[in-house]
Amino acid sequence: MYRLLIFVIQLILLLTILTFIFSNPFIISLDIGNYKYSFVSNIFAGVFLVFLFLFYLLIYVFFRSRFSVKKYFLNNKYKKLERGYFHFVEAMIAIANKDNRNAIKSHKKMNSYLKNDPSLSLLLKSEVYKIERKYDELSQVYETMIKSKKTESLGYRGLMEHNLKNQDYHHAFLYGEKLFNLNPSIEKLYETLINIIAKTKNWNQLITITDKAYAKKIIDKDIFQENKAIGFYEIAKIKLESNLNDANKNITKALDLKKNFPPFIKLHLEVVSSLNNISKLKKLIKKYWYTNPNSLLRSIITQIIIKNKIDDLVFINQIIKSNSDFEESKKLLIFFAIQNKNWNIARENITGLIGANPTREICLFMSDIELGENNDKQKSDSWLLRSENSLVENVWICEITNQSQYEWNSLSDSGYFNSLVLSNPKMISKNII
Repeated sequence: MYRLLIFVIQLILLLTILTFIFSNPFIISLDIGNYKYSFVSNIFAGVFLVFLFLFYLLIYVFFRSRFSVKKYFLNNKYKKLERGYFHFVEAMIAIANKDNRNAIKSHKKMNSYLKNDPSLSLLLKSEVYKIERKYDELSQVYETMIKSKKTESLGYRGLMEHNLKNQDYHHAFLYGEKLFNLNPSIEKLYETLINIIAKTKNWNQLITITDKAYAKKIIDKDIFQENKAIGFYEIAKIKLESNLNDANKNITKALDLKKNFPPFIKLHLEVVSSLNNISKLKKLIKKYWYTNPNSLLRSIITQIIIKNKIDDLVFINQIIKSNSDFEESKKLLIFFAIQNKNWNIARENITGLIGANPTREICLFMSDIELGENNDKQKSDSWLLRSENSLVENVWICEITNQSQYEWNSLSDSGYFNSLVLSNPKMISKNII
């Protein structure tokens, strides 16, 4: 509308000027060199109009033809793109339907139309090579993908999965880490990297990638602390064989992140024991028992005390001084009373723990007491038999496979990372464990 108005105003102005010229003719003289040319204004205006018309016509034809040619080529281009995208969609549908033959056929057709769009071609080509099981060619496609910003994430993912399939966990992690740096929010990518690390045992990588995941808000604080603590724990286990001071530093970091976790406490006590610092060892045992007395910790403390030959009843009474009425404190005292053949203390503390369904541990305690105090093999064997189907304490269950094991590890016996939970007590046959 605005352009039309301007054109009309310009046309009116031109016509007004021409009308004035034709209505009021005058002589126009031009001196060119030694010659003088004279024109009547009417004739000059007429020539000017003809010239103007021809000029407009030339411009119109030029731009019109140019537009038509451009439009022609654009239409051809769009038609090719349209056909190419059609065959691409056709191929993806065929892949989804597991129609391998038509998928390969559509891929070839697409390539003839989308030669200038390598990203789509590479994407479809990777799917076709998967169908054809051409894994070497597939790997080359992924290598090409990582050279382009459009497809590099797909390339890194493909190479990660390819190396995982070949059990090349080192390269799988390298490509997975690059993918994580590009796009950490990819579903289950962090979990995949953790599982790779669990196989390579590179626990420093666990700490690094967990820090990154938490910084990018991929994981919450609980998972961050737990997984990082496991990293320090595993490093401490390795350092236990070579550098006790480093082992102590790392297990301390683990306990700072996951406080009072019995398996971490166990390793901490083993490290201090290896340092031959018996005084500190005793202090730690008292501290841990005071903080959180439980059946698993009791088992750990029992092993440490026996190993370091500090199993006197005086020290045991010092440990349980603040919580002597606790069931676990009584069990700790019973165990060492039996070790020291103090049957009165043992029987005095076990009486209230037997109940109608005693645990396997209580049954075994009673078997030892009957045999040791009275040399009554019949009663001892009776308690042993009873223990066969009694409740078992300190059993770790894999949440994924439901398999049980006595010892906690960052990897379950079935190979899953941080999947063990304590079942205490649990009715489990001794043959299962």
